[in-house]
Amino acid sequence: MKPLKERVEGIREDPKKLKRLFTFIWVTAYLMLILGFVLMVLIFLYA
Repeated sequence: MKPLKERVEGIREDPKKLKRLFTFIWVTAYLMLILGFVLMVLIFLYA
């Protein structure tokens, strides 16, 4: 298992890995936003 510092350096040097990481973070954040909105709507409907 590689140390965290080596992994971060490897991701910074490789554009494909960097793009994949950015896409993963962006999609995760967007899904959390949608999930939060859906939960708020459900709470207001059933409260």
